[in-house]
Amino acid sequence: METMITNPAFRSYAFCCALLGLKMLFSAVYTGTRRQKHQGYINAEDASIFGKPEATAAGGEAPAVAHALRIQRNDLESIPLFFTIALLYVLTGASAYGAAVYCWTFTIARVAHTFFYTYHLQPWRALSFTIGALATLGMIVHVAYAAL
Repeated sequence: METMITNPAFRSYAFCCALLGLKMLFSAVYTGTRRQKHQGYINAEDASIFGKPEATAAGGEAPAVAHALRIQRNDLESIPLFFTIALLYVLTGASAYGAAVYCWTFTIARVAHTFFYTYHLQPWRALSFTIGALATLGMIVHVAYAAL
């Protein structure tokens, strides 16, 4: 592993993965704070422990909680794919510059996407999603070409 961390392409990948991991954790905390603020508990045990004395489990999600959960689901559609494809890209001999461009483009796009999603900003949300998807697609093409 010591040799991997000295590889500049891997360092870009690793740092971006760490940032995206933090972003995903913050998204989970955001969902929890929306649930707390709106007393939107689905599980009775959560309502009894974290809710106000009169809180009960709801039959569905409060709109703000559902919105926060969609942010998390969107992350789960994109970020694990990035973790895998970007690692393969680096392992196939990516240049430091190429890895930095792809990894940072994806990471910045995903952080922006979460900001735009949180504040209901279209078309910026769709644009940031597309930029991240294109960065991933670029790496997929490189990996497939390297594997031929």
